[in-house]
Amino acid sequence: MKKFLALCCLCSLALLTACAKQPSLEMTPENQARLEERWQKFAVRGQDMALTPYRLQMSLRFGTEGDTRRVTALFWGNSQRKLRLDVMAGVGATVAKILEDGQHFLVYSPTDNKAYFYQGASKPLLQVGVPIPFNLGHLADLLNGRYSQVFGKSFTSGAFIPGDLAQYTLEGNPGGVLTLDAAGLPVAWSEKGDSGKGWKMEVVFDESQPPLPQRLNLTHSNGKRAIVLVKEREKPATAFTEEQMTLSIPEGVPLLPLAKYQQR
Repeated sequence: MKKFLALCCLCSLALLTACAKQPSLEMTPENQARLEERWQKFAVRGQDMALTPYRLQMSLRFGTEGDTRRVTALFWGNSQRKLRLDVMAGVGATVAKILEDGQHFLVYSPTDNKAYFYQGASKPLLQVGVPIPFNLGHLADLLNGRYSQVFGKSFTSGAFIPGDLAQYTLEGNPGGVLTLDAAGLPVAWSEKGDSGKGWKMEVVFDESQPPLPQRLNLTHSNGKRAIVLVKEREKPATAFTEEQMTLSIPEGVPLLPLAKYQQR
């Protein structure tokens, strides 16, 4: 465990250095061709991946410096837009049950016995106190190796930086700057580039083939931070049923706008 933590610290230090403003290498025609080649490695990752059911056991730690909380979570789906996430604090104590179906977001809090809904293209996890700047669909794509579904398939400019890393300014949403390693894996992302504001993310990969994200380190310029750790990946032999993908709300539970959700 100590070796693993030390390795994570070294990876984080290296990636933080990479995400900082770095002198770019001279943009020769050869380097431009290498940039295009590396981007293509990134773009094709996950394209031939079978859309199969999955269930991820995760640990989430989030908060601000010196004031963090830890929860565990089960995240599952059939590689379609309907997704389920259950969040637990302590042994068997479910604090939130979440359903996302496209732009429809529903969360049920058993402790408050209230349900909250949201509809729209936004980042609803931020509104329930979880500092992750993605919806569940993009989080699922990221953790399952479908990176271009998250960051897009085109860029406006790119440059090599020391460490054999390449940085690309992205088009559209989520925008920002994406850092790729030599294999075309997204090892870092910065929401606002060199401005220093917004979200920054480091990605640590496991040793599977192909490698998949094992840990996301997220920080925001306002001090918020989160660590998402994938502890176990399950591949069920059959797809989850409609009942397993449904979030049932007990009769009589009030249904409120997500804006009224209050984190405990």
